[in-house]
Amino acid sequence: MFTANTFLRSGASAALISLLLFLTGCASAPPKETLSKADVAIQNAERAGTSQYEPQLLSSARTKLDRAKKNMADEENDEARRMAEQALAEATLANAKAEAAKQAEQANEMKKAIDALKQETSRASEAQ
Repeated sequence: MFTANTFLRSGASAALISLLLFLTGCASAPPKETLSKADVAIQNAERAGTSQYEPQLLSSARTKLDRAKKNMADEENDEARRMAEQALAEATLANAKAEAAKQAEQANEMKKAIDALKQETSRASEAQ
């Protein structure tokens, strides 16, 4: 005999199955855009000379991007997204650190030039 309890159990089971199918479908979208952003960030960092200033961080970003691509090929999209986001963050950080190091070098060179000018000026004023 069909009772209310049986109806609730079968309805709850159907709802649970539908929810699981829906969530599985949503979570499995490949992170193509994130991979692309990470790839561009790494290329930009390489062009900016980041490998001279932050080689380990840039290498780590490349490794994580490669892992993200492999994970995506294996349809492990959540892990691929996570790896791609980390690669993007590391490439961006490497680029920022390299830029800061370049700026520090330029500031140091300017300081040396100013010191040389001061010495030259003091010698010239002493000679008069």
